[in-house]
Amino acid sequence: MDVLLWLHRKYPSIHTEEERDQYRAVFNDQYAEYLELHAEVQAMARRFQEMDEMMHNLPSRPSSQLERERIDTILTEYQRKKADPTYLEKRDRCEYLKNKLSHIKHKIQEYNKGSA
Repeated sequence: MDVLLWLHRKYPSIHTEEERDQYRAVFNDQYAEYLELHAEVQAMARRFQEMDEMMHNLPSRPSSQLERERIDTILTEYQRKKADPTYLEKRDRCEYLKNKLSHIKHKIQEYNKGSA
């Protein structure tokens, strides 16, 4: 099932203050986790960007066996880091939390606007 569809079913429009308080509690509970994950994922993304730039500057025709090995090591490390299950899990969890928290925040604002 699509995540956004699931969120709409799990967190429909708010009709009471009690529901709003429950949504707010979920938001507050998971916001710290999101901030921490977001910082980690952003740091990794910056590192990937640095590696992309480094790879772009590598010579297309290595002049020696040592240089060829160095390039192979860089490419292998880059591919290993990009495919790291821990990184992928954190990235996916961060994206999920971003969608979830954004949806919950919208529902709270929607309720507050209607009850003002």
